[in-house]
Amino acid sequence: MANEESGGMVPGLFAIGISVVFAAAIGFIILHFLPSTPF
Repeated sequence: MANEESGGMVPGLFAIGISVVFAAAIGFIILHFLPSTPF
């Protein structure tokens, strides 16, 4: 994998990954508490 010295893409991809994980978790929680959803 890339080291810290190649730093343009890696922090951006890391932030995108964290935001995607948080969005998926929040969406799953919201769908979990809505009625008439299979989640």
